[in-house]
Amino acid sequence: MNAANPTAATTEQTASPRNSGTAALWVLIVLFVLGIASLVYGLSNENMQPDFPLFTASFLYLMGVSQAGVVFCAITRLVKAQWAKPYYRLAGFSTLAFFPFAIGGFLLLYFYAKDDLFYWLLASPDAHLSPWLNIDWLLIRDLAGLLAFYALSAIYVVKGLRPDLASSSEGSEAEHREIEGRLYLMSPLIILMFVICNTLFAWDFAMMLIPHWHSTVFPIIFWFGNIYAGMAAMIAFPAWLGQTNKTGSPFGPNQILYLAMTVTAFTLLWLYFFWAQFFVIWFGNLPQEYGPLWRQMYGHYAPYYWAMMAGCFFIPFACLIFAWVKRSLAAMVVVALGINLGIWLSKYLMVVPVFSPDHRPFDNWLDTSIAVGLLAGFLGVLVLLAKRYPLYSNWEMKLKPIPRLW
Repeated sequence: MNAANPTAATTEQTASPRNSGTAALWVLIVLFVLGIASLVYGLSNENMQPDFPLFTASFLYLMGVSQAGVVFCAITRLVKAQWAKPYYRLAGFSTLAFFPFAIGGFLLLYFYAKDDLFYWLLASPDAHLSPWLNIDWLLIRDLAGLLAFYALSAIYVVKGLRPDLASSSEGSEAEHREIEGRLYLMSPLIILMFVICNTLFAWDFAMMLIPHWHSTVFPIIFWFGNIYAGMAAMIAFPAWLGQTNKTGSPFGPNQILYLAMTVTAFTLLWLYFFWAQFFVIWFGNLPQEYGPLWRQMYGHYAPYYWAMMAGCFFIPFACLIFAWVKRSLAAMVVVALGINLGIWLSKYLMVVPVFSPDHRPFDNWLDTSIAVGLLAGFLGVLVLLAKRYPLYSNWEMKLKPIPRLW
């Protein structure tokens, strides 16, 4: 397959998997229903209240990974990466699939866990705080950021979906070029809104680590890690949906190679941004800041911290220096899953040590059920979208790149 113009196979070969994954979908539905039932049971039972730290970590991870899907489309459209065209539709679906869970999950945390999560806003009545440090303003800004990002993302994804929903006789190349141009112009807005939304969440949830922390590096680590995990997930999603083993599938070795090269760059950049926050603390000798961060690296949480470093950097870096790994779908899926596990652990270490000095994930069946239900609901909606709509942006894959004048 030509990576510069990844025209795929016939319509039958590139159709969405309407008749596949039915059993997996039912399993996801059952897990989601069990998660909802566990949540309702916990909220209605005074003796079995849910413990939200695990849910919070999973919520932040899934929100970031899913939002990175449409950002991946925006970035690759801006740089005119022809190899990325087969991923556009699936990446956009992953963003929209988490839309209802992002809104519902945030409202759940706000109304049932705000005293624990946002304790730094509960100052004494005579304390003077800026208007920014207000619990009602936190709800407004974070909810507004989510709604603005997902509204813009929905317009972006639907605009790219419409040509494939129209009849084959409609849509000339000129019309498709016009749509391509509109998506190109919208791409910077998508990236900007993603940065704003994730910066708000990064600052508001990072205050759990250090009250009134004003680190300007941490938001970059937060949303950069989300993009890193989201791009890695783009390797695993097609394999999970059974699209990589189909005859004529556009997810070929060249697409895996180019995406793996992109993930390699993000591996190095993630390490740079991750350690940048510690440089200021070390050289500035700021004990009030390194104390909470040290809890992640030593003691009870040390194994989780080094597992995060292994998943996000050590293992990917050691594997991705070999060309055969970048060309192997199986190897890249393993690396991608390790990266996503590492980013989940980074969210876990961001939230959980504040609540408990010796918390262990998955010890509480109620919390585990709610967190697994959230993941199952997201994946279930993603499968439904893949079954209902074309999984590839066929009209974009058929457009030949415009020759450069230089």
